[in-house]
Amino acid sequence: MGAAAVIASDEWGECLVPRSSVPEDLKAAVRRAIGVVPGWLPRVAPCPWLARAMTALIQRPVAFAPPDLCDLIALVVSQDNSCRYCYGMQRTAMRIYGFDDAHIDRLIRDFHAAALPREQQAALEFARRVTRANPRPGRPELEEVLAAGVTREVAVEVVALAALNTFANCGSTLLALPPEPIQRFTAHPLFRVVRPLIAWRIRPRPRPPEPAPPPAEGPCGRVVGALGRLPSARVLRGIIDDAWASDILPRRTKTLLLGVVGKVLGCQHAEEEARAFLAADFSPAEVDDVFTHLHSPRLDAREARLVPFARETVRYQPGAVQRRLREVARGLTVAETVETVGVLALANTVCRLSVVLDAC
Repeated sequence: MGAAAVIASDEWGECLVPRSSVPEDLKAAVRRAIGVVPGWLPRVAPCPWLARAMTALIQRPVAFAPPDLCDLIALVVSQDNSCRYCYGMQRTAMRIYGFDDAHIDRLIRDFHAAALPREQQAALEFARRVTRANPRPGRPELEEVLAAGVTREVAVEVVALAALNTFANCGSTLLALPPEPIQRFTAHPLFRVVRPLIAWRIRPRPRPPEPAPPPAEGPCGRVVGALGRLPSARVLRGIIDDAWASDILPRRTKTLLLGVVGKVLGCQHAEEEARAFLAADFSPAEVDDVFTHLHSPRLDAREARLVPFARETVRYQPGAVQRRLREVARGLTVAETVETVGVLALANTVCRLSVVLDAC
């Protein structure tokens, strides 16, 4: 069975949240940024920072990694994460760029059979290790990538791309986003005529390196700072600040979710930062109970449901985790549900991205 068939056969429920009205200023900002109003926007609009984050990441904040490598990372990471939405969209993008399905399937099945250059094969294996985080890759794995001819700046960007694609995969899977209409359009006879124009319009342009964000300001400051002058550093800094400024869920709840994900993924940086913030409300022993046993009498009713679920988002089967979220979300507002998904996707992203502190 080909890779596309495997993804298509994965269980995928109905979208967890209904379509909502989109404020005109948000709709206009998304259209200006990516040229269209995507089908996911009415699903995530109740949590505006998540809509802005998804829009920023579609624009691909990359300076050093070649565009074809970026496409391959998005493809293999979404396939690894069994994200039907992202995998389908990335295959669609690659069709628009001129790849045929047989070639895409060869890329997924075997990098060697697809005759990819050695440095691309090494970069893709590194991206997979970052995504799987089982075990977390470290300096030896980085040295393998550098020995294959990948520069250090590209290697760091590979980590960032793997982590940021995980953000999209996690969010799309938890919400069970439905496919976009453009996926069907690629089978239309007119597609061959307009394909070059669409490709020119949607292909993200490389960005120049940017000044690093201020050091260690805001949540996850050390991880973001490790990206240095990569464009993804400022984008991620903005996403985290936007998420933590939102008042849909309390900061304490968000920090608890970050700490649990950090504990599971062995991200000492996230766990330590969460412990420092939670010290005002919890004793060290109580934090141990939350992060290790996922319960505490100090948790409120909503946190008592969300904290155990956070661990389930680190590694999951799509259908099972979607069903669990339906249970967890009972009684939550749509905005609370969408922000929960966004925070958990962000926690999984930052904790995988912290490999740059340990390895790079």
